[in-house]
Amino acid sequence: MLVREIMTSPALSVPQDASTQMALTLLARAHLTSLPVVNREGHLVGVVSEADVLRTELEPDPRAHLRPTHHAGQRLPRTVAEVMTAHPHTVHEETDVADLAHTFSAQSWKSLPVVRDSHLVGVVSRSDVIRALARPDEQIQHDVSRAFARDGRPYWRATVAEGVVEISGAASPRERDLSTAIAAAVSGVRRVEQADAPS
Repeated sequence: MLVREIMTSPALSVPQDASTQMALTLLARAHLTSLPVVNREGHLVGVVSEADVLRTELEPDPRAHLRPTHHAGQRLPRTVAEVMTAHPHTVHEETDVADLAHTFSAQSWKSLPVVRDSHLVGVVSRSDVIRALARPDEQIQHDVSRAFARDGRPYWRATVAEGVVEISGAASPRERDLSTAIAAAVSGVRRVEQADAPS
């Protein structure tokens, strides 16, 4: 699977000169944990997260403190550019979802911007990967068989168990490589195995 097959596109984003209140409102309404930040040309320049917005100082509630707390003279951040994380980690449309899954498992990120020549084209999240991996075996088998038929190879057979595809009917090494590549491109496939070649 490739990122372009599971990503959300177009992606919800926020301009770098937008107010922090606008970012906060978008995060809340869309139930997101972060938003890509773009400049006027649509280039990705950063990411603003819930944590970034929460770093903007809130006026303390005097009921929770024995002594009043004053922050005279300190200006609160007003724009997204002031609180965003610049130069975020990104992925491309052709990134392998297997590599992306490894990145998500090793990092605390919940989503990543997808870029093409520094332009934002989508967002891919851990939830997108989970949804793809949770596809029922019957749907995966149907899609693999249909892909074989489209390629003019209806005699290749696929059985699927827990996302693992086993292919039979591909006799030559070239056919086995091709059938593996076709099956691996189907959403939800975790691994592709070849049945023993006929003797």
